[in-house]
Amino acid sequence: MRSVTRLIVLPLRVLRPDAETDFLAFSLPDAVASSLSALDSLVVRSSIVAAKFSAEAPDLEQIAAQADVDIVLVGSLLRAGQGLRVTLQLLEAPGGTVLWSHQTQVSMGDLFQLQDEVARRIVEALASPLMRQELAETRRDTPATAQAYEYYLRANQLCAKGGHTRTDASEWQLAEDFYRRCVDEDPGFAPAWAQLGHVYRLTEKYFPSDAHHHLAEAEAALQRALGLNPDLSMAHKLYAFLDVEQGRASDAAVRLVEQARERPTDPELFAGLVHACRYCGLLDASVAVHDHVQRLDAKMPTSVVHTHWQQADYERVAGTEYRRNPTLVAMAWMMLGRIADAIDAVANLPQSTGVQWKFVTAVSATAQGRREEARAVIDEIAPVFVDPEGLFYLTRLLARLGETDGAVALFERVVNEGFYCYPGFASDPWLDGLRAHPDFKRVLAHAHARHKEAVAAFREAGGEDVLGLSPT
Repeated sequence: MRSVTRLIVLPLRVLRPDAETDFLAFSLPDAVASSLSALDSLVVRSSIVAAKFSAEAPDLEQIAAQADVDIVLVGSLLRAGQGLRVTLQLLEAPGGTVLWSHQTQVSMGDLFQLQDEVARRIVEALASPLMRQELAETRRDTPATAQAYEYYLRANQLCAKGGHTRTDASEWQLAEDFYRRCVDEDPGFAPAWAQLGHVYRLTEKYFPSDAHHHLAEAEAALQRALGLNPDLSMAHKLYAFLDVEQGRASDAAVRLVEQARERPTDPELFAGLVHACRYCGLLDASVAVHDHVQRLDAKMPTSVVHTHWQQADYERVAGTEYRRNPTLVAMAWMMLGRIADAIDAVANLPQSTGVQWKFVTAVSATAQGRREEARAVIDEIAPVFVDPEGLFYLTRLLARLGETDGAVALFERVVNEGFYCYPGFASDPWLDGLRAHPDFKRVLAHAHARHKEAVAAFREAGGEDVLGLSPT
């Protein structure tokens, strides 16, 4: 792979708080980063990573080391009358050499033009003819109106806030409203359709009792995005997550492999492949793809902790940040025989009405031997939850509680709905009490068959050749 430049776009520093424009501190840099992430010759760190370095005086040496970048865009934002004053600097890291600086005053109606100009100026400052060509070829998604783009940026900021917690639906619900306003204003803006589909899926998954939309609407929105722009990488990635949770993990893996041929330096694309491979039981491939993501972007989050779980690497799972995966960390402590640590892992989390809190309650009750409470919560979650991997974790809890018939019935749903991680199923000690059950044997055989089909499809698609992997 050719050498690439690595860039991080930091949140803008707000010089004077203003409720009408503060959302741009995150969403404008995020839009710049997204527009540049399509370039194969440039690796752009995610906005989630960039948010960790939003100090008033960024430490370039720390950023260069921790984010593994050589170029940093910093800047500030100030409301000035009816306009905005934006100051930007493109810096080498860790040295601090100024490659480009820019100060401009724009109206709210010129936000897309500003984002577009900043992306172009960055490419020019890096003096890369290849980047200029790639940028020209990828500038396809232009909002029809300034109002549509403002709605889109507001929604992105809200969605990012909601993405840090799955205990409160309010941020996602507000984001959904702004994305809807955006596509109503401009039905041809593909990124907004993709993000709207993403919000539909997440709301349905984590807050099914609060959701007013169905997964079919998420799929329709993502299909609309790809119909408008078949090359929109973000839409392919988000569609892959929906595919996986709707029982089409093998199809998603194949499609992402095909995209990888075209986008070999896109870490977010490969992060989706970590997820799809695991659902198919391609555990070594899932870990290897994660390692590839880390080489591209050491701070890019993936779902590899769930892959480590399926590989029975409980020590590693228990060592992860528990607030991001509280139920998984608690179950890992249980597998290691450290029940007190399992209870502590979920004891101080904020309560909510969301599904994640109910998972926490089910795990905590199981760890403490409160069988009736655990069973009642599982019975509440299982009928409405839409992710078969999550249902598998509930299956394990039922098996642990000695609810054999209920566990086997739910296990059949897990496999039928698209989670057929056969290597994990075959070795999970909590399933040992189910293995003599004839229906469990039948479902396990079905999972094995689907796993083998997925391995064959992955190989036929050239997954091993494209990614340098050997699935098992």
